[in-house]
Amino acid sequence: MPASAPETPRDALKRAAAEAAVALVENDMVVGLGTGSTASFAIAALARRHAEGLRFVGLPTSERTAAQARAAGIPLTSFSAHRQIDLTIDGADEVERGTLNLIKGLGGALLHEKIVAAASRRLAIVVDGGKLVDRLGMQAPVPVEVVPFGLETARDHLEVLGASTALRQSAAGAPYVTDSGHHIVDCRFAPIADPARLEERIGRIVGVVESGLFIARAHMVFVADAGGVHRLDGAHVHRGSPPVLVVMGVSGAGKTTVAEELAARLGWAFQEGDELHPAANVAKMRAGIALTDEDRAPWLDRVAAWIDRQRAGRQPGIITCSALRKTYRQRIVGDRPEVRLVYLRGGHDLVAKHLAGRAGHFMPGSLLQSQIDTLEEPEADEDPLTIDVDRAADQIADEIIRLLGASQRISA
Repeated sequence: MPASAPETPRDALKRAAAEAAVALVENDMVVGLGTGSTASFAIAALARRHAEGLRFVGLPTSERTAAQARAAGIPLTSFSAHRQIDLTIDGADEVERGTLNLIKGLGGALLHEKIVAAASRRLAIVVDGGKLVDRLGMQAPVPVEVVPFGLETARDHLEVLGASTALRQSAAGAPYVTDSGHHIVDCRFAPIADPARLEERIGRIVGVVESGLFIARAHMVFVADAGGVHRLDGAHVHRGSPPVLVVMGVSGAGKTTVAEELAARLGWAFQEGDELHPAANVAKMRAGIALTDEDRAPWLDRVAAWIDRQRAGRQPGIITCSALRKTYRQRIVGDRPEVRLVYLRGGHDLVAKHLAGRAGHFMPGSLLQSQIDTLEEPEADEDPLTIDVDRAADQIADEIIRLLGASQRISA
């Protein structure tokens, strides 16, 4: 936007959100600098703070951003000097409510933006309220960066995935060329139910460099609207980071269905806890024999081992586990701050109805009462997320994501 142009109401919102994000910057940070109109407001705010004495260096996501930052007097760095970035501030073209999954790249820098985001300890996104959507793809296309050679075949494969495609053009009418010498195919999809899977499928196409789907990368989003600036925290902004969710409850509560919905929405690893049972346990349950504490011990140890592998790799995850007794939960949660219990609570009749409609599982409905008798509901000292299962799985997942995240008003 030219300096002489009057600021529009939408620009004023973007500026307010950018200034709230820039307040996170502290001395001696490496700051990732996004690309686009919203990011330019962040650069202006950073320049003011630098002039006031704040010490930091910026790592730009595009040549355009680098030029803006230099002109504003911001000292720059590169990956050759800094492999990790403390905080990146960037814009987005769409933000999915709850998950904070993103579509980015309409500014043409999606590859560099994703490289910088992946190297960032925290990614702060700045948008106006019009960018919030219930599902990705409702407003913006998904930009896909492709190599020029054979882009026609890549485009064909993208259309097989359900996209309506258009090769992005420059202002001069020629194919748009990114800073890395690639082209961009803009892909219109129907509202995207499983963005993590779509990101994976696009990434498998030969000739595709990267897509503008940013799944489970945003730590926080600053949203400016008529009511002020609001900060939305992602589900992985947690007391221990990254989080591992244990989806617990009696058999038939819908643990697997809800966990799979969460994994699809959040893009996190998922493990079906029942698959970790020793063969002897499976045989007993098939025969309608309830497990003892001794039977459960090796299974709980396997559940804890899976959790610890996720923690060691600093990866979020979701695992199902009935975790009926407090002693069982202490075994798998213990002093692991990353682990959060998600308790799916349902009455006998509702759960029995779920079990009656389930096929192919080794746990017979006849054992439901033994599970209810064993169940010790988690109490406040275990800090569970307790969700009633009297609604559809996608609605339960929405509620879990909402409770994991947070929203606070920054300014009026």
